[in-house]
Amino acid sequence: MPTLRRLLLLAICGTLPPAFAAGAPKELSLENLHPSVPVADRVALIERFLGERYFDPQGLMYSHFNWREERPFTPADFTPADSVMPGPEPWQWMSYENSAFVSGLLLTAQCYRYLATQDPAALDLAARAFRSLDTNYRLTEQRNRAAEGPEQRAGFIGQSTARASETGFFCKPYYGQATDNTSTEQHFAPLLGLYRYWPLADAPTRQRIEQIFREVSRRWRAGYVIHYFGETWEMEKSYPRAQRHMFLWMVMHRLAYELTGEPESLDEFQRLRALYANMPTPRETEWGLGHPGYTSTEDRSFHVQMVIGGELLLELEPADRTRWLRGMEAWWRYSLIGQRDDLASYYFIRIDTLTGDWEKLPAAIKPRALWRSPFMLHNAVLPICWLGTQERQAISSAIVARHVPALAGPAAARFHRIYAELDKGDLKWFSDPEEVMPAPLQWMLNVMQGDALAFYSLGYWYDRAHPAETNSSSD
Repeated sequence: MPTLRRLLLLAICGTLPPAFAAGAPKELSLENLHPSVPVADRVALIERFLGERYFDPQGLMYSHFNWREERPFTPADFTPADSVMPGPEPWQWMSYENSAFVSGLLLTAQCYRYLATQDPAALDLAARAFRSLDTNYRLTEQRNRAAEGPEQRAGFIGQSTARASETGFFCKPYYGQATDNTSTEQHFAPLLGLYRYWPLADAPTRQRIEQIFREVSRRWRAGYVIHYFGETWEMEKSYPRAQRHMFLWMVMHRLAYELTGEPESLDEFQRLRALYANMPTPRETEWGLGHPGYTSTEDRSFHVQMVIGGELLLELEPADRTRWLRGMEAWWRYSLIGQRDDLASYYFIRIDTLTGDWEKLPAAIKPRALWRSPFMLHNAVLPICWLGTQERQAISSAIVARHVPALAGPAAARFHRIYAELDKGDLKWFSDPEEVMPAPLQWMLNVMQGDALAFYSLGYWYDRAHPAETNSSSD
């Protein structure tokens, strides 16, 4: 139905959304995300918001925003009583935590948008997302560790002996600067975006993308050691996480080989394939480790990378199609565990490894003397909800509906429900339906996820770019 006609009917019925009510301000605001507005218009609003508000002065994309005021966090948004992560100040942690991840997702979304519409505006926004990734990457290329001062470990102080700069690394750029903090996801999403962007880019940009793939593959072949807020994880030995994280590194090396032709990347893909290609869900991994039950948190949201990675391998390694499809199906089903009727997912749940039955966990906070981190959430279990799984199901459901016949109906239904009900509340980081969030963590209820903004763009344009396969009816 045309937008104007629909709005006229809504006006007659007295249900006109706030964005179009008499006397309503016309400034850019996500308050205007309303289920009565066509999906295409809501996605366009999200992308306009990203384009106008979500890049910092040097071109890096932000991560999380102040949800209520729709702006980057500032020092005034936090008080000494708030419980936050150690390291960077909380407003910087929120501003740049997932900058590379969000940039990669938006870049991928705009590639699908261009394929679906041939709209030059899609390439314009894609170019900005690419520049965000390139800016991030240059931070470590140009880093001078020797000028960063002494390093202290438990009272022992010495000058850093690390090399002055390095390549093959996307960081979490707190303060808009190079840091040692990163994650598997901060590489997978950027490389996904760069891989999809490569056919659409000009020659110099394609060369830069190939250089990045070559260097990322080379760097991480030397060891999968990740630093995050003072913790060091050797991912290939980090059970039960290794099975899912190393699958993603396997995919990344395969993409690197596809664009660069370097045999070393293919060799590493083949090595990891022999170890991690089965794509077990965390429940299957825990069963293999002999655990009768386990506590699940963000592992359910990880399903989106597994589904996307599986689809990439359907394209590049079709001989193993049955294996990839089995993994994609299992991971999408796993994402449904712990999800409420409103699609919010309980953050802390207990899963029975054998049956898959789950239960939310009651509120419990360790005595302060036993805390190993100053962040209360790392020392508590609470019946609070995270919206990260729902937003990721926007793209994973579209992919699964396209490729997995057994889930075509349920996945398509989930996809269309997500977009039919999409409003500003779906952009939040956490919700507290049972009103149990402790006072020091209340600030977390006012966080807008850049992940959500990018995922809702990505799922919509993936569906539009594959209308025959997904039976698209987004509007």
